[in-house]
Amino acid sequence: MLLVLLVMVLAAGAALATGGRFGNLAGNTVTGVHWLAAAAIGQLLGSLFGGTAYPVGLIGSAVCIAVFLRMNLQHPGVGLLALGFFSNALVVALNGAMPVSLRALQRAGVGDASITDARHELSHATTHLPWLGDVVPVALPGLGQAISPGDVLIAAGAGLLLYAGMGANGRVPATTAPIWAELEPCAGTPAVLHLSEKASRELSEPEAPADDPPK
Repeated sequence: MLLVLLVMVLAAGAALATGGRFGNLAGNTVTGVHWLAAAAIGQLLGSLFGGTAYPVGLIGSAVCIAVFLRMNLQHPGVGLLALGFFSNALVVALNGAMPVSLRALQRAGVGDASITDARHELSHATTHLPWLGDVVPVALPGLGQAISPGDVLIAAGAGLLLYAGMGANGRVPATTAPIWAELEPCAGTPAVLHLSEKASRELSEPEAPADDPPK
């Protein structure tokens, strides 16, 4: 999914800018990756055979993903992933395909595109939970599309999971500001500020302790 890839690229860039490293992913404690592989196979088989096999494969894929998510709920972003996958699976199970809003396609700049695959269908009067379908326009130049709220949650969860897995601390590295004694005028340029002898002496002398308060 284009949005997920775009968000993950942005998340990786943000992580690198705030102290994260790709090497930190090697020590990540995410488990049950084989459930994700089973989910991908289920979706692939459903797409190849089409018809009833598609919603069946998607539901089976959702079950595998649910098991994976249950095993990793302690990781940041996994809760968003779970909610996104559940909402997508629910609307597809109720309608047999992912309903697509024609208005969303028009706003994304692809209103004249026809839906030819069995995984999607245009929303109509009898569509169940149409607001969970592809109703969010993404107007990217040459790559316009409509996505579902579940896709948005999945993209956000995947980005957060990657950002946290790279060990980002949320702070942009910055050099420490120099102290006054380290500042020097540029060569050949007169100093802008000259301190008097009294001011220089006051800065160099330690501060006198405050008088004791009266008893």
